[in-house]
Amino acid sequence: MNAKRFGLVLKVNDLDNCRMFYRDLLELGEPLFDSTFAVIFALSKNLTLTLEKSAAQYLEHASCAASIAIAVPDLESFVRKMEDSDYPLKTDSVRIGIIEYRRGIDPEGNPFLVYQDLT
Repeated sequence: MNAKRFGLVLKVNDLDNCRMFYRDLLELGEPLFDSTFAVIFALSKNLTLTLEKSAAQYLEHASCAASIAIAVPDLESFVRKMEDSDYPLKTDSVRIGIIEYRRGIDPEGNPFLVYQDLT
């Protein structure tokens, strides 16, 4: 495979709510593409996150086998920000080596991980 770009796609029912969550709370910034059926965020030069609108009633995100991980410069500040929102993080901090992380879920129930490198 000679792929030079990669992307993650999350199917969501409420695109407007998820757009605000990822743009404002998770601070992914303004989308590269923003429409009524999809929102695309640049995670890095060659990686995107797409929120794709779906009316499917069968979406069961909590049992999802994958989640995104987001590095933040100050985990405790991020935790306070999420506690002030309607989306507090779901776990206590866990430290593994030089990484400290917390887990949360987005408005649709998609899991995510937020971490800080402690080096």
